Amino acid sequence: MNKCRGRVLIVDDEVYIQEILKATLEEAGYACVTVGNAVEALATLTAHPFDVALTDIRMPGKQGTELLHDIKSAYPEIIVVMITAIDSAGTAIESMRSGAYDYIMKPFNLDEVLISVNRAMDKRLLENSNRDYQKYLQQVAEERAAETRRLFYSMTQVFVHLLDLKLPFNEGHCVRVAEKSRYVARELRMTDDGIRKVYLAALLHDVGMILVEDMLLNKESPLTSDEQRHIQERSSLADEVLRPVLNDEEVLKSIRHNRERYDGTGYPGRLKGNLIPLGARVIAVVEAFDAITIGRPYRLPRSPQDALRELNRCAQTQFDPQVVTVFADLYERVFQNMNSSAGLP
Repeated sequence: MNKCRGRVLIVDDEVYIQEILKATLEEAGYACVTVGNAVEALATLTAHPFDVALTDIRMPGKQGTELLHDIKSAYPEIIVVMITAIDSAGTAIESMRSGAYDYIMKPFNLDEVLISVNRAMDKRLLENSNRDYQKYLQQVAEERAAETRRLFYSMTQVFVHLLDLKLPFNEGHCVRVAEKSRYVARELRMTDDGIRKVYLAALLHDVGMILVEDMLLNKESPLTSDEQRHIQERSSLADEVLRPVLNDEEVLKSIRHNRERYDGTGYPGRLKGNLIPLGARVIAVVEAFDAITIGRPYRLPRSPQDALRELNRCAQTQFDPQVVTVFADLYERVFQNMNSSAGLP
């Protein structure tokens, strides 16, 4: 037995037309089902899959043009060929603008009928192949994206670990800042994607410190102006270090500008107010709180209450006052009870 070439639904109110078309197409290897009107056609389509539908234009009740619309709406993958008499040829041509693939004329030239159905079936197979290929490409893209995310996540962990090794007095700083920044971003009603980006930027905000000499980072006396300028210049290179592996300009800007000041006197761009990316404004507040409470080689740690007072004192000058207010509220409700040693999520 020859393999079935495809399934064809024949819709015509004249039984002898059904029989002629069915016999011709079954001889050519198609499996055919015949029905006499649009209602039966839709019921049959609900119960069984088809590749091609041949439908008469003029039928009792719902016309073939209406059935065409129903098929293309509910079963867009089915290729529809219209059956028409000579006096309805204009309607058949108009139907092609509505989604019909072809039309065949009564009285039939059966060779032309077969050619039309074969072309319709070829189109269906081509569309199936293209659909399968698109699914394959989507699957490959998703697998590659997942692998890229895994690799980037691993690289992020490497950067964080390097910073902890380079700045042992500051171990866990990036993770703490990232975790609290995520809370602040959520409280500011940023989108889920925005919150994710703030978290990532906070986790990597200190990467530029890898480029600073250990002697300066571990200096136990206050830094000179030249030393401060050197650290500023090196730390501002974080986005350049990350750009080859982080293709997200929003995250990179939050990293680059987290040391701007709200009054416009910060670095590297001397941005002012809302011109500073919101992610950078969030990180600046959280980072300052952590730095004050953890301390530095040249400065003893201070209490959270002292740190909050310092943040409020510097609102409007160094920090975004709205971010300071949100952070202070979160500290009272959430942060003071958080485990400061929480790891990466």
